Amino acid sequence: MRILVVDDEREIRDYIAAMPEWADIRCSVAAIAANGAEALDIARRERPDILLTDIRMPVMDGILLAETLRREQPELPIIFLSAYHEFDYAKKAIRLGAVDFITKPFVAADLVWAVQQVRQQQQLEWKHQETFFALFSLPEDRDGEKRAWLAEHPSDESFVLLYAELDAVAGTNDERSPFRERSLTGTLLPILEQSIVPCWTGTADAGLYVLLRGGTVDAATLQEEAIELAKRMIERGAMTPELHLSVGISLLEASLLRLPEAIRQLKACMEYRMLLGKKSVIAYDAIKSIRSEKEHRITFSTNRLADLLRIGDRPGITEALREVYRMMLTVGAGKQEIQHFCLRLVERAESVMEDFGLEPDSLTRMRIREKVMSSVILTDMMREVELVMLSCASRIAELVEHAPKRLVAETKQIIGEAYEGELTLQAVAKQLNVNYSYLSRVIKKETGQNFSDLLWLTRIEAAKINLLREDMKAYEAAYAAGFKNYAHFSLLFKKVVGVSPSAYKLQATARRDRQ
Repeated sequence: MRILVVDDEREIRDYIAAMPEWADIRCSVAAIAANGAEALDIARRERPDILLTDIRMPVMDGILLAETLRREQPELPIIFLSAYHEFDYAKKAIRLGAVDFITKPFVAADLVWAVQQVRQQQQLEWKHQETFFALFSLPEDRDGEKRAWLAEHPSDESFVLLYAELDAVAGTNDERSPFRERSLTGTLLPILEQSIVPCWTGTADAGLYVLLRGGTVDAATLQEEAIELAKRMIERGAMTPELHLSVGISLLEASLLRLPEAIRQLKACMEYRMLLGKKSVIAYDAIKSIRSEKEHRITFSTNRLADLLRIGDRPGITEALREVYRMMLTVGAGKQEIQHFCLRLVERAESVMEDFGLEPDSLTRMRIREKVMSSVILTDMMREVELVMLSCASRIAELVEHAPKRLVAETKQIIGEAYEGELTLQAVAKQLNVNYSYLSRVIKKETGQNFSDLLWLTRIEAAKINLLREDMKAYEAAYAAGFKNYAHFSLLFKKVVGVSPSAYKLQATARRDRQ
């Protein structure tokens, strides 16, 4: 393969041109250029096999060079070499169909590896059946077009579909990441070349489909080869740290028209990868039989964790989350289900905290949701959820340990100072900066009475004092103590004291007279 090297720095282009590693992969530098305009003339004349170009150059930059050559030589592979890390350049490179984007400073191995991927992919390009995958992945209402395609190509046959996808960690800063999916194809194609079963491949947004065709082999051989091929693909990916991958395997399908169903199965497989971890082989046949009683067990786990939070039981929460992890493995929950469940746990924890009058800060709320939605491995996600729940438990435990008697005492003090007015539980809770339902439970637990009982009893005691005054009638004593309905006051007073307000006033007057 003949390479055209373009860079405005003489030292760099001379270094690349003189690299002895090119001979090892049967490549050579056909020409060098100092800017895009010079390179454009050379490319039109020499028709190189690969363009390796810098981006920022005088006269004509690498992006404009690539755009021009893409129109004139659309099959020319382009590798960008730049000292700039801005993702805008990577996005432009992807739009122009670049096969790689290598940042300076670089080592010779980076360039050799990138060119090798292009070489391998071009040598095995016949294996790609992009047209087939684009058509047959469409919904069933396009089956007429698919049958027309089958009439012009090999007849319909059974198949098993594999899907290899990178075990990418969301949020990592990997400057090669925009091109890793393309590297995946070049890495795996030599493995597929050795398969004993004929196969077609098709690229996807983040991975590679491999269709094992069953026209010449029996069903058992087809399924066995699918598993062995998946293992070999993972082993090959493990040789390159940035290409660690997992592979899903569909059911054996009887017709190529079933490709949309096989793709759906593989989507479920890749969601299940969250449970198994990186570098996993996930067969749909193995996971479809364990999806039962999921919602019941998830709801039970959520309620149990909420109960443990209310008592601030940190060890209990840790053990319960371990059980949740095992439950997820058992029921075969998918990625979305797991994310929703973890978000449900977070929301339940925040709700419990609100019951205790505790408010998580907005940054914490946002951070945990971002962590949950970006995690692709269950252990990472559960670790984040555990940290949130243990933090909530610690705050609640501290409140539970020290707050009840203090809250009751402060509630009684507020009642004693403001019983005459329109006093409500909600108003007292707001003044104490706690949730009113939590305050209600604390009062009941500590005193055996409700908030209204404490309020009425305080008002009755005040009314009893008022009734001792000679210048105050019974109904006046009631209103002065905060009662707005004399009939209600009279019934409550008799229930608590044992006699009516008027009788109590007479008895008190008689006792005073005898003294």
